[in-house]
Amino acid sequence: MADDWDERFGWAWDLISEDPARRDAAHLRLDGLRLARAAAGTRQQHEEASRRLLPDGLWIGSRPGLARLPRAVRYRLLYLDWEVRFPHEWAWHAKSWPTKKSLLRTFHQHVDELPGWIRTVLADLVLLVAARPHRLGDERYARLARVLVDDRLRDGLRELGEHADEGVRLRAGYLTWVVGKRILPEPKPCQWRDYLQELGLVEEPAERSPAILPLVREGRVPTLVRCPRCAGPAEAGCPAPDDNRQVWRVTCAHCPYTAALRPEFLHGNRRDGSEVHDPVFRLPLWLQQPCAGGRLWAYGPGHLDAIEQHLRARVRLADGGAYLPAYQVDLPDWMMPLDRRDELLAGITALRATVPTASAAH
Repeated sequence: MADDWDERFGWAWDLISEDPARRDAAHLRLDGLRLARAAAGTRQQHEEASRRLLPDGLWIGSRPGLARLPRAVRYRLLYLDWEVRFPHEWAWHAKSWPTKKSLLRTFHQHVDELPGWIRTVLADLVLLVAARPHRLGDERYARLARVLVDDRLRDGLRELGEHADEGVRLRAGYLTWVVGKRILPEPKPCQWRDYLQELGLVEEPAERSPAILPLVREGRVPTLVRCPRCAGPAEAGCPAPDDNRQVWRVTCAHCPYTAALRPEFLHGNRRDGSEVHDPVFRLPLWLQQPCAGGRLWAYGPGHLDAIEQHLRARVRLADGGAYLPAYQVDLPDWMMPLDRRDELLAGITALRATVPTASAAH
């Protein structure tokens, strides 16, 4: 079983190909494998299908020692590399934050037994992570940086420290700071804040936005949607969110349209720039427009205010290693670079101008 890694996952190298067509073919194969597992009629068929899936199959034939399973290590590194290079494709087709964290923890714990080529690949991943917006679990790369540090890694961080993007410079500086301060305990998210405080860059907002997203998803704060009858703004929400049998309602103030639904689950949206819909009725959101190469959207004016506060902060902790509790927003990676802030703020101003007067009070 330990010798069939290439047969099971040789196709997966196309997941990190620079050719979009090859990546698309690999995505289709992965989706097909997932469908095959869902259609499995016996336990044996299910287990066999799982062996060929990412990330499930990465744990088949678990290690008696990392160095003894070089093929397994290659595909575990591939999974991490995929998340770094093509994060949205990774998230759509094979996202597993626990797997990412577990792999990084394993490499960190067994760093002394890793051959040189694995250490080099991991060091390259550290540099790639420093050059992109922060994602969940990236703090474990800071732990790897401390145990992998050598002249090559220091030179790479020094080069990133001169990058044109302020966020990249800050993350590279943070890793250099962590590597240099050996007296610190194992790197953790709160140390990112300590680093920014040393630079005098932490700004607390005078008024913090509330945790708006949970309120929206519970229906306590109305969502602005486009009415399917008159194409004007309508409000969707749950009038009695504490009721065990929650009924959501959508009502348009500009025409007689109304609808009710008791949802079994909330729908999500793809982050590929396509039209965004509310999680219950699947109606297009009223507050959305193309902006800065992506799609800027908000459930309502309160959500829009929270996004604006996050963007206006001088340094966004989410951009380098940890989240401030004040910023209860879930922004995609394309919105994180500082050089897009002005365009995004202008887009927010344009969206706010379309909010109906009655809804602006929410």
